[in-house]
Amino acid sequence: MRVKWIAVLTLLIVLASLTAGGCKKEAAGLETVIMWTHGAENPDFLAATEAAIADFQEANPNITVQLENFTYDVFIQKLRASFAAGDEADVLQIFGTWATDYARKGYLDPVPDTIDTSGFFPASLGGYTWEGKLYGLPHEYNLECGGMLVHPAMFQEADLEYPQTWADLVAAAKVLTKRDTQGLTRAGFIFTSLDNIVYSFLSFILQQGADYWNGDQTAVNFSTPEAQTAWKALLDLIVVAKVEDPSLVSGEEDTSDYFYKGQAAMCYRGPWTIAAGLNSYNLSDFDYVPVPPFAGDSMVFAAESGWGEIVSARSQHKAAAWKLVEFLTTDSALAWNLRSFTLPARQDVAADPAYIEQAGPLMATPLTVLEGGRWIGPLWDRDRFFDILNRHFLAAAAGLETYEASLKAVETELNAMLAENQ
Repeated sequence: MRVKWIAVLTLLIVLASLTAGGCKKEAAGLETVIMWTHGAENPDFLAATEAAIADFQEANPNITVQLENFTYDVFIQKLRASFAAGDEADVLQIFGTWATDYARKGYLDPVPDTIDTSGFFPASLGGYTWEGKLYGLPHEYNLECGGMLVHPAMFQEADLEYPQTWADLVAAAKVLTKRDTQGLTRAGFIFTSLDNIVYSFLSFILQQGADYWNGDQTAVNFSTPEAQTAWKALLDLIVVAKVEDPSLVSGEEDTSDYFYKGQAAMCYRGPWTIAAGLNSYNLSDFDYVPVPPFAGDSMVFAAESGWGEIVSARSQHKAAAWKLVEFLTTDSALAWNLRSFTLPARQDVAADPAYIEQAGPLMATPLTVLEGGRWIGPLWDRDRFFDILNRHFLAAAAGLETYEASLKAVETELNAMLAENQ
């Protein structure tokens, strides 16, 4: 009997060992992918990402995604510090313009050949490309050109039609501008946001059939007649036509906030601002209509690559990380763009009747111009690029610099910054 009990006990131990081994094997099959994003200031954006991750985990129960989000300013600093220290997340949701620098430094894993990238708009992929290879995939087509917010009641009051040419726009802006003894009380056409000064200037150059880069995109060229014409046209809106006053915009407010408060008749801003009007200001009596080209017959413009995902070259879970990125930019692309109120980076989503139907009529205008976008180019330090151009533009608008001197200073300072990154 004792021998039998020993045999039974031995069998139980063996079975327990096999069962335990099975548990370990199953546990080893589970993976946790850490993902970072911003979104604390943009609840729609964050909610869209959270919903997409929930769908991914339901479809892939062996992968857990640990999502961590930060405020925008904290996120930028955390990215730089963590890549330098080597402790970044597996997947990082970033603005596409930042990707090139990280890829150049060897921080990013290239997109696997198994992922089909043919369905994206070229302009949305540019910022994720380094030396012919893709190092991330976008969710969003970042667009600031081609459409503007308008108050139809203000046009009706002034007996005006929406402008069909650039000359029409300037003329309407003059009529719609209002002043009192203290100064401007309503801008006819407000456009001096940090982004739109840059985008408008570069796109005006492109619409004249010129370029703002040298041949290998290592330096900008603003000494062309087309660049000088574009610079003067924008400054003339403030200095000559007086349809806008940059001092109106202060603090954390966006130019679109002034529009929604009734302090601007037209506002040149990207379609992402529509959500604020509908949800934050609870307005419905505004339109989003085409901005006529400055020159030529079609809207040609510069565009940055928008928000998307990259994978760390040091990730220990690359296969799972890329599976997540592929899901986010394919299977959940339509839902993400609708929830975040953003334009699709994918051509098939932009053409999907479901997107057009659910996004609403205000998004019809930007969808018509997406083919005209061209990647803005290798800015390297995006913040410095935009700051330099804006600083001298506003100095010229205030009469502190001449038109000619301000544009020359922009070219000189930008090329010095770009040279640091060659």
